[in-house]
Amino acid sequence: MELLIIILFLTGIVGAVLPVLPGSLITAAALVAGMYEAESFTINTWIWVIVGVAVFVSDYFLPSILTKLGGGSKRAAIGAGIGLLVGLITGPVMIVGALLGAFIGEYMEQKDTGQSLKSAFMAVLGLFTGIVIKLVYTIAMPILYYWNVMS
Repeated sequence: MELLIIILFLTGIVGAVLPVLPGSLITAAALVAGMYEAESFTINTWIWVIVGVAVFVSDYFLPSILTKLGGGSKRAAIGAGIGLLVGLITGPVMIVGALLGAFIGEYMEQKDTGQSLKSAFMAVLGLFTGIVIKLVYTIAMPILYYWNVMS
């Protein structure tokens, strides 16, 4: 069971960066598996599992929220997500893909280059904010888990 927990934690970290894997949910599953193995279902661990689910959910809303704050449309946020996936498939250009996707999506809506650039940058900022939050969660949880197991 310990090997499964380690694999889940490592997959969660990878999933924090790759949009095709739900990193925070996988990390939360590792915490649940760890609680099950230790037969120790503490309220603190359940809170961290809930935080993982909240991180997963918020990751889908951050690009839209920041794009809207930048005056952009929903098309810019959708374009950023599509561009991120296309960039991921084509190689290490997912940042450029997200930026171009958001720009194209917003330009189709507004026909204004300046506003489209602003919206594209805000959409990419939302994607990066989500990645950073997921990375913090997926790296901190194994550390906290093993800290508690060792003590």
